[in-house]
Amino acid sequence: MRLATLTLFIGCAALLAPVAQAQSVSGQAYGAWVQSPLGTQQSALAVLPEGTASDGAMVDDAADGMSVPGTLTTEALTGTTSGAIGDAAAAQSVATVFNVNLLNGLITASSLTATVSSTSNGAQATSNALGSTLADLVVNGVQVTSGDGAIAPNTRMNLAGVGYVVLNEQLLTGDGVRSSGLTVNLIHVYLQSVTGGGCTPLGCVPGVLTTTGEVIVGSATSNATM
Repeated sequence: MRLATLTLFIGCAALLAPVAQAQSVSGQAYGAWVQSPLGTQQSALAVLPEGTASDGAMVDDAADGMSVPGTLTTEALTGTTSGAIGDAAAAQSVATVFNVNLLNGLITASSLTATVSSTSNGAQATSNALGSTLADLVVNGVQVTSGDGAIAPNTRMNLAGVGYVVLNEQLLTGDGVRSSGLTVNLIHVYLQSVTGGGCTPLGCVPGVLTTTGEVIVGSATSNATM
């Protein structure tokens, strides 16, 4: 009887014991991504395998340019991501793109750099986008930055008849203690159009504003867990 009780106690203790969170780093970077009803295109994609070993790893990719008629043209694009696990877990990703032209000149930039890094030591985890810049950015005829300018995170600008753009879009994940992650999309265009709606003898129904496509230029993601 005592043996059965002890076995039951040990089993319950094992079920209640906290599960150790695995140490890991991951990352991704790409120059540009276009999604439309005609399909999806992506250029200069670098992906770091999750759980990179303690000696670290780096992945990169590059392209001479990208062209999607009527939507996007660029010159050189690069994506680089790296990470390692030691006394702390750390990951960094960088994407660069030159001579960006979106939607036939509606948005232009001479260059852009998306940079993110994440670290965790098991007691504190942080991420940042220091070093991210948008050079000579013009949106709908308005000069937003000059030189290697920075812009406030998650700046939204409406694009009449097209949709809207979010500049320096930042998406944070993790608990800030053991894990932290950050995605930065320097230019994220949401293409929208009115669908449905119409009138009948019984009355009129308004159309619905629907996202029909997206364009991202300069995206970098990093994650670290300890």
